[in-house]
Amino acid sequence: MRQASQNYKKYLSTLDNVSKEKEKEKFLGIFISNSNAIEGSTLGVKETFNYLFKDITPEGHSKKELFMASNMFEAWKYIENNFKRFPRHEDLFEMHGLVNRGIESEQTLGRYKKVQNYVGDSYTSSHLFVKERMSMLGKWTKAAFDKIDDFEVAFQSHAQFEIIHPFVDGNGRVGRLLMNWILMNRGLMYFAINVSRRNAYISALNSAQNGRMDAICKLCYEEYIGQYKFL
Repeated sequence: MRQASQNYKKYLSTLDNVSKEKEKEKFLGIFISNSNAIEGSTLGVKETFNYLFKDITPEGHSKKELFMASNMFEAWKYIENNFKRFPRHEDLFEMHGLVNRGIESEQTLGRYKKVQNYVGDSYTSSHLFVKERMSMLGKWTKAAFDKIDDFEVAFQSHAQFEIIHPFVDGNGRVGRLLMNWILMNRGLMYFAINVSRRNAYISALNSAQNGRMDAICKLCYEEYIGQYKFL
């Protein structure tokens, strides 16, 4: 994975600025479409790309789906402006506010949950301890860089974030953004999880909730390598 990341950076270094921007836009069309599709959006990659970068509004989609696309784009821009620092509580609040703007109530937007929520039939961390658990996750992530590979830290952190499920809604989208923030903070390239792997992805997160991190790390590894296999 590290070699794939380095190879892609070398590839980008050979491109002019316009081509680099097109490469990023291509990735964002894929990332945003797939991340939203995992949560039920029907906006495809081409439709997402055209909507975000060509100002072409697709027909036959709900206002929520359009918000999901533009909101994820704004959240990504926030990461680009701040990834050099390690994410804080305030950054997570800001990202959640951007991701669910126009979708979620202002009462819960950009705030940790005050009620119990679930992933399927499984309990997530109690709202009574969510801030404490998020602080513990941040500390674990920082310390883990000295012990295990950066990619594994990012993948396991993502799984732990989803187990905590700190917000009322939008946890999957925020969690996948956060995973890429951690990778970028470590000088590594970003990646997308394809919606075609949705069932395997959810199963892997369920395994993580039961204490097994191997499945989510393996899935993310496969998705990462698959994204950069053209190199």
